[in-house]
Amino acid sequence: MDGDRGYSQVVQPEQWLRCQFDHTVLVPNEGVTLQWTDDTPKPVGPRGYTPAGLAFDRWCRAYRSRPDQGLVQVIPSGYNTSPSPGPGVLRRPLGVAIDDAQRLYIAESVANTVHVVDLVARRLLRKVPLQCQQPVDIAAKCCGVIVLLHNPIGLVVLEGRRGPKPGPELVAPDCTKGLVPQRIAMSKQGLLVLWRHPWTSRAVVSTVEGKILLEVPDATDLDVTADGTIVVARQTGQSLRRFSPVGKDWLELEPLGAPDYDGAAIAVAPTGRIAFTTPDGIGWTTGSTAVHDTDGALITYRLDSGVYRNRWGRLFLDGCIPTGAGLGVQFLTSDDDNAPDPEQLWSAQPMPLFRRPTGRETPWAQIAADDTFETYEAPVSAPPGRYLWIGLTFSGTHRVSPTVRAMRVERPGHQLLTQLPRIFSRDEGDADFLQRFLDPAEGLLHEMDMRAAQRAILLDPAATPQEALSWLAGFAGLVLDRRWPETARRQLIAEAYPLFSRRGTKAALTRILSIYLGYEPAIVERWQLRGPGGAVLGDRPGSRPAPAVGGAPPALGEFTLGVGGAEPTEDTFVQTAHQFTVLIPNTLTSEQLAVVKGILDDHRPAHTRYELCELGNGMRIGRQALVRLTAFVGPGAQFTPAVVGYTLVGGDGVVGVPAIGSTVGDTTVAGKVRVG
Repeated sequence: MDGDRGYSQVVQPEQWLRCQFDHTVLVPNEGVTLQWTDDTPKPVGPRGYTPAGLAFDRWCRAYRSRPDQGLVQVIPSGYNTSPSPGPGVLRRPLGVAIDDAQRLYIAESVANTVHVVDLVARRLLRKVPLQCQQPVDIAAKCCGVIVLLHNPIGLVVLEGRRGPKPGPELVAPDCTKGLVPQRIAMSKQGLLVLWRHPWTSRAVVSTVEGKILLEVPDATDLDVTADGTIVVARQTGQSLRRFSPVGKDWLELEPLGAPDYDGAAIAVAPTGRIAFTTPDGIGWTTGSTAVHDTDGALITYRLDSGVYRNRWGRLFLDGCIPTGAGLGVQFLTSDDDNAPDPEQLWSAQPMPLFRRPTGRETPWAQIAADDTFETYEAPVSAPPGRYLWIGLTFSGTHRVSPTVRAMRVERPGHQLLTQLPRIFSRDEGDADFLQRFLDPAEGLLHEMDMRAAQRAILLDPAATPQEALSWLAGFAGLVLDRRWPETARRQLIAEAYPLFSRRGTKAALTRILSIYLGYEPAIVERWQLRGPGGAVLGDRPGSRPAPAVGGAPPALGEFTLGVGGAEPTEDTFVQTAHQFTVLIPNTLTSEQLAVVKGILDDHRPAHTRYELCELGNGMRIGRQALVRLTAFVGPGAQFTPAVVGYTLVGGDGVVGVPAIGSTVGDTTVAGKVRVG
């Protein structure tokens, strides 16, 4: 078998963008699918709107400003809507934002003021007057915010207790006569500005320097997801449009439904979901509202094999073809550098694709369990030629469309014809038939040869197929627990030999638990808690006589010594030896608890006893809290900040319930604040 064949691939977005699209589009991180149109109605009524603010803190609580009522509504996590509260005292609060220090900034538009609220301490830090400039929107940036101002237009920066200071210069884009900046949002490209016309549908998204990125009619607000996708909201009743960066270009994703959107504000929650304002509170986006075309096509750019009269091999295509959708393929080859007429490509009947039951053609390659894409195969049915064009025909319904993520084609194909007598391949038609006839059998033999050549992969815990993990673990005498995550099982196999050379030690037991849990627990041996040594003078009534040196009674009265601070009659060896406590800085599920106990039973020394302690969301302060033993300083596996007045320390009482109006510096422990 020949093992020097290569592949021509169309995988990267830059490669797909070089193709010719016909009623098909490229979706970033997905692939090529049928083109769609938006299935939402046109805006009804006047195009004017009332902007508002929407932001989330780290606890997923939503803060939604209501300019007409003069307040900021707090909506707890887990609730989509909340009753409308009564009137507030703020004068038209528009934008809101929350920085990384969990400080809430409120732009009070009429009063030309920005309020800064500490959400952890639950108190107002300061009011920042902006003289005659009107704040209309706020965008969080690290431990501060950028405020968009009107009259005159500009940007200022606030950082907690510092500022305001001048922000970056805001440059109006070209050809934006009549547009004014309305909303801002932070992205990987920097600050984005939404410019819109007050009475028409025109709206553009630009950078601070004035470079126009997008033009979205009827846009009312924007935000940016963690992967850099720009989400643009439009008028009431319309879906949300999304744009993903691909190089220097922007590709539009399928729009998301936003039922009951009131046109005020949108925001990306810490969970990654997109929320929007409604008359009753907030709502969450639904699925795609796209209506796909039923037919489409795609022609690749010229694939170059580098060899004239090259006979191409098999095509491998990673795609998702749901029920009701179809995908066909056609080929065209040439030794001429000029591009052929597309009609030559579509003149032949499209070839069907064969789904490979063994998955990828790459030896030992594994497909993730949640991957909906499968590998399809088809022989290149075209005469020999240096260049190859591939045409794909898509078919589907308005809601269902096939998707192609990657294509790979062998170059050259198999060389079995060169090993047959020349008479079998002298005629071009006969050679073409034999090439395609031998493709399936040769492909199977070629893959078996490649698997044999790369069989060393089976001995690599990080690369071996999941089905071979138990077999590989058998070399180290391991019996894998299927309740362990796959990554943890692979890591245990990789470290089996150094771990088992130290089996029974504290370090080895800690490492095995760390591999399974994903974070490091602490093992505290009981002798570490026996305390300092001490002497107890005198005897208790009825206790045994104190020992006398040389048989003579003690000269200074009777006394006994207690080692380690224990009582004279207690044996510290029995109390502390061969005993340890495992501290888990988390809360375990019932399955995790069973697995951890199984690990301790199998890998601890047989003569030892242990206790298992789950610390939950943080440490507990008690009489035995020792730094680096039972107490951990810093965030744990489920660290959440303590809130004054709402956090129990030690389980016995509340620390710090401040009285109304108490401030730092004038509060005494005995006065306004109750400790415990």
